Amino acid sequence: MDLDFSDEQTLLRDTVRTLCADLIDGQQLRALERDERGYSTRVWHALRETGVTGVLVPELHGGVGLGLIDCAIVQEELGRCLAPVPHIPSCVLAARLMALAGSGAQQAEWLPAIASGERIVVTAWQEPGNSADIAAVALAARRDGERIVLDGVKTLVPFANSADAFVVIARLDGQLAALLVPATSAGLSFADLPNHADQKLMRLEFAGVAVDAGALFIASVLDAAWQRAMHETLIALAAESMGGAARMLEMATAYAKERVQFGQPIGAFQAIAHYLADAATEIEGVRWLVYQAAWAADTRRPFAQLALMAKLQAGAVYRRATVKGVQIHGGLGFSLDADPQLFYRRAKHQQLMYWDPAYLERQIAAGVFGA
Repeated sequence: MDLDFSDEQTLLRDTVRTLCADLIDGQQLRALERDERGYSTRVWHALRETGVTGVLVPELHGGVGLGLIDCAIVQEELGRCLAPVPHIPSCVLAARLMALAGSGAQQAEWLPAIASGERIVVTAWQEPGNSADIAAVALAARRDGERIVLDGVKTLVPFANSADAFVVIARLDGQLAALLVPATSAGLSFADLPNHADQKLMRLEFAGVAVDAGALFIASVLDAAWQRAMHETLIALAAESMGGAARMLEMATAYAKERVQFGQPIGAFQAIAHYLADAATEIEGVRWLVYQAAWAADTRRPFAQLALMAKLQAGAVYRRATVKGVQIHGGLGFSLDADPQLFYRRAKHQQLMYWDPAYLERQIAAGVFGA
């Protein structure tokens, strides 16, 4: 296993890091938390211009056709700057699900637009009372002549008000189905869901939303495609959490060097130095786990268990790093005018979104026991 970056991957990392440093800072992040759109159009446009939005889309469909290691590199850098962009929802989960299970017509129409960042497609699969297991999806789909009608609710849908379409997981004729639903469909309504991280999350209500039968994904491969796409998404999310934790460590270390108490920098005290040492050790460990999972996926080795562990561990490390980072900053760490609290709130959000720790632990345990 060789996890050294190639020259091209190093260039990719440096490009995204420079882009983020030039275009977004803590003040802008705080302003975006109150913005109706919820994401930075400047950063999104720059990602489009550099081709980052097409990192996982095959070249056949207008993308760059790179792998999970490259995607993890991008997400680590986006996590470092808390970039509020719909990259994971659209360019990772939705794009991969469509590439694996979408019809030829859907792929031809939508994948090039996702790759270019021109269109945003978001997967709507979570429901009230069920945030993880798609086997418990209850949103009803029924056939009405040549059309399929949807009735029900989806929740925790990111960037829904900016999406051009949704990949909706529903139950049709007793079986799981995925359908591509335009955001402008009649009978589809949106409601904001306030959250601790001030991220754009919405509740979607489907009241007789009708789509053509051509909106259906390929049913025979949907389950395998969902599992593959979600495990790849877990790696991207883990990389984003890792990047945020690394940036928090940098901020806390810099503050510990400059903040003086009792005649010396607070980093000279063991209580502070040991916190930073523990965080550095944990972050380096989770970095290897994340990139090992990405490498296994890229080389067609079994990677699902690694992806689960990477998401679980990265979320926990991010939480611990931000808790200690806020404490090291003292009163400043709790101020809404300072940056540490931005990372603290995002860490909890990252840990709970998509598959939460309890579900991840159950899945990992099932793998350990061969269930």
